[in-house]
Amino acid sequence: MVNDFKHAVVLTDQYPFYNGHAHQYHEFSLLAGFGALNVWDKDIWQFESDAYALRDWLLGYFSYDLKNEFETGLVSSNSDLTGFQNFGFFQPRFLIRKTGENWHLGYDTNSDTQEEALKFIDEIRNCSVHENYDLPSIAFQSNVSREEYLHTVEKLRHHIRKGDIYEINYCIDFFCERIAIDPARVFVELMKIAPMPFSALLRHNESFLMSASPERYLRKRGARVLSQPMKGTAKRDPSNPEDYQVMKQLAESDKERAENIMIADLVRNDLSRVAARGTVQVDDLCSVFPFPGVYQMISTISAQMHTDAHWLDPVRYSFPMGSMTGAPKISAMYLIEKYEKSARGLYSGSVGYITPELDFDFNVVIRSFLYNQASQYLSYSVGSAITDICNASLEYEECLLKAENLRNVFNKKTQYGSFTG
Repeated sequence: MVNDFKHAVVLTDQYPFYNGHAHQYHEFSLLAGFGALNVWDKDIWQFESDAYALRDWLLGYFSYDLKNEFETGLVSSNSDLTGFQNFGFFQPRFLIRKTGENWHLGYDTNSDTQEEALKFIDEIRNCSVHENYDLPSIAFQSNVSREEYLHTVEKLRHHIRKGDIYEINYCIDFFCERIAIDPARVFVELMKIAPMPFSALLRHNESFLMSASPERYLRKRGARVLSQPMKGTAKRDPSNPEDYQVMKQLAESDKERAENIMIADLVRNDLSRVAARGTVQVDDLCSVFPFPGVYQMISTISAQMHTDAHWLDPVRYSFPMGSMTGAPKISAMYLIEKYEKSARGLYSGSVGYITPELDFDFNVVIRSFLYNQASQYLSYSVGSAITDICNASLEYEECLLKAENLRNVFNKKTQYGSFTG
């Protein structure tokens, strides 16, 4: 269905490891919008005003470089070949929601009749994805060699020792040119390998996102906002009886806890810019959760918005998320622009939904493919937190670990060494 509409979003929660923490993650099994009654991708402030007046479901994304409109002095000069705008939202023609075993279809009666809505349902029922479809094997190229990566990390550590920053999220890009794929089929395969709570398939004109994101950026319910920064990663091996020791080691790691706490503190500061006095709190600090292939350390920070705050202010004052930038955030973003070789585009941005009540929930765009159907350019990016005490070689290995599920979508039988993409 995504190929039939210029604007479409499918948000799905297939997280298989809730372990009693469902309240932290689960909102719905699926939320999807197809077709656009209205589109906003030029003026973020006009979008803020129109959304307030419209009060309807809206689906879309914020790209990383939207930061330039939120913070004076930030610019971007690196090239972005995926074609996403700084942001893009649409009012869906058809909205599908699945909660439990119940399916709901919403549509605008001023634009469509009940017969047209029923026809759309029939089209969905007749839509199928071939289970045995083989994706092409792809040899991704890296825009940064291992040696370049190690050298850049040393430069970043020099900035840390100078006091410019305390921590920075440094990312590298893997790409393939002139490759024809079906984004919907890629997404289906990705969900088989990495079912995640904030997964997304998105189309904005000729640009596609296929995301298996485990991370929530920001959630708003009424005046309450909540963020769940993720810092700290370890490889899972469920077949190993001693695998729980890996989880324990991550939970007790001074280095990983320091990185997580640093970003949690940054998020506390971000939320304080829109919070009523005394309402910012850390609900959960440095908890470790299992995900397909990895353990992740997550903290939860919440706040109550002050009465003068506008509905988009929590995004305005916290985007882009601290887990993908660093601390202090502005200084880290200057250095990201200086040392990374390509624009992040939608990577490190966010995808999600806005309700008629102006509540919202947005993910962090990581563990994701970006694809431009017109130019046939496919890419994915990975990164890790750089601190003064980090080991550059281990950080590089962490990047490859995070990318493993993405590589395996196209290269299921390929064995990857430590220094390949």
